[in-house]
Amino acid sequence: MPRKKTPSRVSPRALAWLAASALALFAIGEAYSFSRSDSGQLILARHLGLGDPAQVTRILGRRVRMALDRAGVPPDSVTERARGERVAWRIGLTSDASILQVNYAVTRALEVAGASVLSGQETWAAGRPPTLLLRVGLPMRATHELQFVRLPREGPSLPEPGARLAIVLYGFGEDPAAADSSFTLPVPFGVALAPGRRTSRDLFRAAHARGREVVLHLPLEPINYPRVNPGPGTLLVTMSPARITEELRRDLDQARPVAAVANHMGSLATQDMTFMRAVYHELRRGDVPFVHVMPAAGAVCRSLATELGVGYTEPDAVLDDEPRSSDAGRLDRRWKEILKRARERRGSMVWIRATPLVRRWLPLATSTKRLEGVSLVPLSALIRKPPPI
Repeated sequence: MPRKKTPSRVSPRALAWLAASALALFAIGEAYSFSRSDSGQLILARHLGLGDPAQVTRILGRRVRMALDRAGVPPDSVTERARGERVAWRIGLTSDASILQVNYAVTRALEVAGASVLSGQETWAAGRPPTLLLRVGLPMRATHELQFVRLPREGPSLPEPGARLAIVLYGFGEDPAAADSSFTLPVPFGVALAPGRRTSRDLFRAAHARGREVVLHLPLEPINYPRVNPGPGTLLVTMSPARITEELRRDLDQARPVAAVANHMGSLATQDMTFMRAVYHELRRGDVPFVHVMPAAGAVCRSLATELGVGYTEPDAVLDDEPRSSDAGRLDRRWKEILKRARERRGSMVWIRATPLVRRWLPLATSTKRLEGVSLVPLSALIRKPPPI
């Protein structure tokens, strides 16, 4: 009788090799697919400098166009031309369009894609339409130059109003969820957030994710400290200049990007020349302006900012008591005064404590009818560098 053949057995080592080969082929396929996707190409270009620069530019261009479409900008209002290695777009906006809201939409779309706004400049000149110039792209290479121009109304119309107002909300406390409900209000405003707290990092991230300009609300030593205490991480006049700049640099790194740094209290620190020189040294290094909230009588901040060439401004009004009350009428009366001042000065800034009352009141107070010709602008549009003496 013929001998029966014994079925051959595959060794465990061979099975392992086959499994590893299959996984390797799968990984190679996934890596190839990822490298061909828009997200993969942007990540490779951002972190490794790999990929076709022209293709990266086209991908980011598509992201910008999607953001413009969501912001209601018609495709035929965009004209394109080459400018060196960058692509220059001129984007016409309707007379009632919000430059700030379009800026938010583009900035957010780029951040989601792993790109960013590298620099920005607003121009508000008499007799000329308001413009916004953004340089965008990857951290080490700009791909697009976007010029937004708000076009005048067609036919007979009144001149474009020149009164501008910047709003900053502050006092969000330790509740990121409540803060985020304020960040999502359909109103242009910046937010002042304090560093050094348990929830600070989450608040900074949430504000940036909502496209808000962030002001670092820096706790500075007040008179009668620590009985009067701004909170964790307060900078003290007894610290060395090196310690002050080190602490401030750490806070800035946690909060970036920031539109400005403002004092949280600081009635003693802002009167100390050595202390403020150390603060301004770091601000000048990072080209960050200073907003002086409720200056003390002996404060040295304004004159020192002029001497050192640091951007400086002060709020025209701070609404703190009115938001804490339950009477929206008090807010309305102050708001009328603020709008009147904005029309007289053609540029004003107001800080408003964020409370449940303010979250309900602010969208109504900033309606076109209530503003009566006052334009809401970013805080950065009102801060200018003083010339050195």
